Amino acid sequence: MSVGTAALAPGPMLLQTDLETGSYFAADGTQVPPLMALGAADSEELAHDWGYAVGLEGRRLGVDVTWSPVLDVNTNPDNPIINVRSFGEHVEQVGRLGAAVTRGFLASGLHPCAKHWPGHGDVAVDSHISLPTLHVARERLEAVEWAPYRVARAAGLESAMTAHMLIPAIDPESCATVSRALITGILREELGYQGCLFTDSLGMEGLRLTIDSAQAAWMAIVAGHDQVLIDYKRPALESYEAALAACLDGRVPEERLRDAARRVRALKARLAELPPLPGDDEIRATLRDLGRRVAEAAVTLSGEPPTGGADLGARPLLVILDDLQRYGVGIADERAGHGLRGAHPLADIMAAHLPCEVLLCDEDPSEADLRRLTDALPGATAVIGATFAHIQCYKGDGVRLPEMQVELWRRAAASGKLRALMLFESPYALSDLPAGVPVVIGYGGDEFSLAASAEALLGKRPCPGTLPVTVPRARA
Repeated sequence: MSVGTAALAPGPMLLQTDLETGSYFAADGTQVPPLMALGAADSEELAHDWGYAVGLEGRRLGVDVTWSPVLDVNTNPDNPIINVRSFGEHVEQVGRLGAAVTRGFLASGLHPCAKHWPGHGDVAVDSHISLPTLHVARERLEAVEWAPYRVARAAGLESAMTAHMLIPAIDPESCATVSRALITGILREELGYQGCLFTDSLGMEGLRLTIDSAQAAWMAIVAGHDQVLIDYKRPALESYEAALAACLDGRVPEERLRDAARRVRALKARLAELPPLPGDDEIRATLRDLGRRVAEAAVTLSGEPPTGGADLGARPLLVILDDLQRYGVGIADERAGHGLRGAHPLADIMAAHLPCEVLLCDEDPSEADLRRLTDALPGATAVIGATFAHIQCYKGDGVRLPEMQVELWRRAAASGKLRALMLFESPYALSDLPAGVPVVIGYGGDEFSLAASAEALLGKRPCPGTLPVTVPRARA
């Protein structure tokens, strides 16, 4: 679709998208583990290869700019929107791996744009919903939030995307998106980001609740941005006309407008001179190999496995809890009629290794779901659990498990039959899982993370990964 769109344009376009977990959005795309999996593996070689493989895939799809890597240092465990999108909570690791991913992107020819400047890792608010405020001193910003940007800049990173957030220590009045102090003064002039600077979407409520989004379009240009992602919740013409009026009456200085245009044209010209790509099949194979290697290197064990392996008996029960809406109408229909048996991708993967009964429930189970578990327990020789702590824009949670799900796992553990659990996506949900039960952690919802975690749980592969964030386990 992107290649076709570009062909319709009167001149060169900069086609951009998120590639944080590969090309999950494309009909023929491939989802790969997120950046926190790279943090768990802690391999610069893998991080470089991740950037290179995802970069080739982006170019195959006609993409010019990727809004990644995420350089947020996820120091707040209650952060509802960064989480596994970050490499982790350690400043040095985020900078080092972010630089490696940057080098991989550049080697592939895809232009990287890091985010979310000036640092979205230590907030507990989703900026899609409201405006986060980061109350820290400049010294802390330099040492934590901004340090990875310096390291990645030295690796060749030129572009960044800004976050809708307030940093009172630098600019107590203006959202970062329209703050000249943060965009031009620090990011451009002090940190040396001389490439194109991009806003995040002006349709996010963090901005819309504080500034008229059409006016923000020209204010962001004045602040130092070169491209603006206009508000998709209102007619595009409104943002265009607001920006045009500000350019004509001098609110946007002519030199600032010409500077932005020069940077955009220079990037387009450079991207037009890229070498040809390998064939589609080779790119897909490279990406799939990358996804497998990252997942297998990242899989992490919390707790102690039973001596000699888990004794599952003749009738093991696999209990899966997930946000079922994201799997589409097919599962929703089956849920109404047949209770979802075998419909989940993890159930299919497990079936290849272990014949078992499957109980599939929504991430926020009902009383009826708890009764289904209670009814299934007597006939099971052992229980294996899996949960997906899924974060999503506008969801506002997902970092931790719903209360009813915590109760479901408590009942499973109380039966004495819960042998092990798999946790996918947010590792912070470890705190909600029963004490004394070993948990295998996969950091994504992709097929590679599911397969590596299932094999590790069954003792078919090791768990070499290390948690890149601090998560306390419940005490027995």
